[in-house]
Amino acid sequence: MRIYLTGFMGSGKTTVGRRLAERLVVPFIDLDHEIERRTRTSVRAIFEAEGEAAFRRLETEALRATQAYADVVVATGGGTLATPGNLRLIRQAGISVWLNPPFQTIVDRIGALGKKDRPLFKDETQALALYQERLPFYRQTDLTFDVGKLESAEEVASRLELRLRSGACAT
Repeated sequence: MRIYLTGFMGSGKTTVGRRLAERLVVPFIDLDHEIERRTRTSVRAIFEAEGEAAFRRLETEALRATQAYADVVVATGGGTLATPGNLRLIRQAGISVWLNPPFQTIVDRIGALGKKDRPLFKDETQALALYQERLPFYRQTDLTFDVGKLESAEEVASRLELRLRSGACAT
């Protein structure tokens, strides 16, 4: 099974994804890290040097490459679904899961990181506008998975594993 975790930046896709992959004993791929590995440069540097459109092309290429795996957990970027055709690619390949913590939790997490690695998180007002812009894409996923403010990544991965193993893929 290919599982694609999506959601806004700071929603826990990478952290939960690693733990979920460990629980399922399958490979884990973070699209941002895969792009950095392939290009030997940071996401921020790609945004600064080539712009968001160039980054999104690289992201779609990395997303397509995940189809080579029979079983995998993939952490997509926060804007992956906004690129035309990417949701269709994901649906053809596997199941999409929206990790959906409260927006304030996202802001708190990003703030704790100092926003240095988030080129599209300039301030909370701008982030809320971007979040609202992306909500229609997240709502099209196969599974909406609400994440509690105080839940650990391990707790989220455990609950998600149970939900996936039960065959529940509708909201």
